[in-house]
Order: sequence, then C-alpha cells, then structure tokens
Amino acid sequence: MPRCFFAALSGVFYALAFPPVKGSWLILPGIMGLLLAVRGLRGRQAFVVGFLHGMVAFGLGLTWLWHIFGAGAILLWAILALFPGAFAVAQGRAVGLGLRGWQLAVFTMVNWAAWEFIRAELFPLRFPWMTAGLALGPNALLPRVGVYGAGACLVLGAAFLLGRRWFPGLTTLGALATLTFVQRPVPVPDKNGPQSIRVAAIQGEDISLSDLIQATRELPKEIQHVVWPEHALSYDVRAHAAEWKLLTTFCKEEDITLTLGTHTQLNKEEGWYNTALTLDGLGVRGEHHKVHPVHLFDDGVPGKTSLPVPTRKGNVGTPVCFDCDFADVARRMTAASAETIMVPSMDAARWGTWQHLQHAELFRIRAAENARWMLVAASSGVSQIIDPNGHVHASLAPMQQGVLTGVLQRSTKQTFYTRFGWLAPWFMLGAAAVWWIALLLPGAAAKKSGT
Repeated sequence: MPRCFFAALSGVFYALAFPPVKGSWLILPGIMGLLLAVRGLRGRQAFVVGFLHGMVAFGLGLTWLWHIFGAGAILLWAILALFPGAFAVAQGRAVGLGLRGWQLAVFTMVNWAAWEFIRAELFPLRFPWMTAGLALGPNALLPRVGVYGAGACLVLGAAFLLGRRWFPGLTTLGALATLTFVQRPVPVPDKNGPQSIRVAAIQGEDISLSDLIQATRELPKEIQHVVWPEHALSYDVRAHAAEWKLLTTFCKEEDITLTLGTHTQLNKEEGWYNTALTLDGLGVRGEHHKVHPVHLFDDGVPGKTSLPVPTRKGNVGTPVCFDCDFADVARRMTAASAETIMVPSMDAARWGTWQHLQHAELFRIRAAENARWMLVAASSGVSQIIDPNGHVHASLAPMQQGVLTGVLQRSTKQTFYTRFGWLAPWFMLGAAAVWWIALLLPGAAAKKSGT
C-alpha cells in the first residue's frame, strides 16, 4: 500500500510540473517518488506500480483528452501508462540482479530516456507531451542535446540522490538548474536591421477568407510576412480559380509574403496533404506538407520532405502544427538552411485552455533546440513569438481572436543539437537495449545467485 501511495503521489507531482500549474521542478519529486516506489520490486508488481504512476500522471495532466475522445481517453491514458510500467519492470530487474551505485544511476538514466523516446517518437501512437525535459522548459542544454538529453540529465541526478551519492547528484542537478535559469536574454531585433523580418500572425478560428484578408489589410504597412493558422482555408484554394486570383492579387497589392494553412488535393485514392503554402505577389514561393498528421483525425496523408521555403527575406521553415511536437521536422528544416521558422497551427477551442497551454510549450523547445526565432499563428491560441533561447517575447492568450505583430531575426548559425546532438536519445536507446538484453540473459541471473 505505501508503494501505491508513493506511485500515485509521484504521478500527481509529475502532472503538476506541466501547465496549467507549470511547477517545472515538481518533475524531480515526480521522478524520485516513482524510483522509490519501485525499488525492490520485480516483474508484475513493478509493472503495476509504474502503471499506476502513469495513469495518475497522464490522467491528471491530460484531462483535456476527455473533451476530445470522451471515455476513450481512459484507453489513451492506459496506453501512455504502459511506458512507465515497462520502465519500472526493467528498473526492478536491474536492482534485483545487483546493479548498484553509479552503474544503477547510469542505467536508470538510459532506461528512462529509452522508454520516453520510444513513447514520444517511435511508438505508432507516439506522443511527445509530458516528457521530463519538456517540464524543465527552455534551457541551455537544449541546443546541445535536445529535450530528451535534458530529461536524461534530470533523471541521472535524481538517481544519484536516491543512491545517496550526494556529490554527483547535487552537482548534476545544480548544473541543470544553472543552465535552466541563467541565460542571457535575447534582445528584440531592430525592425530595420538587415537580418530582421517584420511579421504578423492572425489568430482566429473558422474565419472566412474575406475576414482573413480584411484583418491582414488592417495590419501596419511595415509588415513583411504574415502567417494564417493551419486549416485557415480548409480546402485546396488553388483549385478555386476566383479565390486563388483574389489571394495572389491581395499579396501583390499589399506587397507581403503570406504563409497559410490549406490543403493540397491529390487524386481520390491518394487523399490530400495538410499544407503550409507560402506565396507573394509573384505567386507560390514554396509549400510544406505536414509530415506528422495528428493520430485518430482526418488530417491528410504524411508529407515526405522537410525543407525551407526561399522568400525575399531569406529561407523560412514552415512546419505545420503537430510537426513541431516532434524533434525531426524543425531540425531538418534548420539543417537545410531555414533562417527563421513560421508555423501555421490549429488547436480547436473545444479542446480547452489546458491543451492550448501545454501545446504552446513544445514550440518553445523546438525554437531553443535549433536556435531560431519562431512565429506561431494558432487558430484559437497560443499564437506566439519565440526567441532562439525558447523564451516568449509576445503572445495571444487562448480563446481570443486577434493579431500578433513583432520582429524576427534571421540566422544561419546551426546548433550542436541540429548537427549532432539530436542523436543523443538514439545513443541512449542503443545503450538501454544492450543493457536490457544483458539483464535478460541466463548468465545474469546465475551471476546474481552466485554472489
């Protein structure tokens, strides 16, 4: 019973680390409580404790899934809870077979990182929300080892402390806290600077083309690039001659570059692409087809490339909404020379404020990993301007309709993460897989019984 209490309590702490509470460092007792609860347990008992932690954490943290799927949300919470359950089983076997000290701490780190990475990026129903690194928010580790590497460092420090290895534990967590809280602020770019782009985002749900055009016409004349939300035109606008002519003529008259969410219709058998289309007065500059359609929704077929769009103000990455939940699309665009990132996004108002606030955090991580200024135009929020450290310079609250304006700064510098650091979770997954196999070999149990 005490173990179940610790598992449930740690799940509560874990959930409270994310919006709307956003008590970031509550993630530490959330992880340490789980490690304490599973200590000494093996097999089914370990799984039950880990699963209970997951059900509480995801059930409390992702209550908004009920607004979308009703009672089906319970099944989704249970699927997500399988991963802390699997972590607990592997952790229990490692302890049961004699892993101690620094070896146990390192195993705990890669064991956690591997199951989290599988759940977030590799599993068919992959879901990268509520990871340990995401709870920490923007920090100086992100442009080096990314969100999964930052989470792994947190778990390593927690494991050292539970093993009463105070110096390495406090040193690891102290360094992580320093990298989280001590960052130089990024100044607002000079709007007349040679590398600056004056931008605007329109936030609104179910707005007609005429209303979008009218809202854009009312923007300050100095605006150079405007972004409309995902599904702003929830059909293939290029297949409608009159509307397409209206749109291209409008861009020419206003002398702007426009990125908007629309569809690209394929033949009946192939379906359609969810598209970020970028155009100006000369016509189409480029398009990106959403690589990661949202699971369980009619969201088009997956796109195949992640390339920036060349515009008059440099190369612009235009991932679509859910693309930024995952690590690959923004990174590939940046590696392929994207100098800024502008995102059409859609979060339905009926999904609730909690969902909007949690989703907004993921864009900040992508901006920090790749050190790029980012503009997000969301249908019902959160539209935001994010600097290369992942900090928000301006935003519009959820459930509002309005306009967000500001300045982005172009950059060609690539972070260590963009070039090499993105491999960190893959290395930890490989190390964990080798360790899992070693723990399952008959020799491991024999060695333990002989000691």
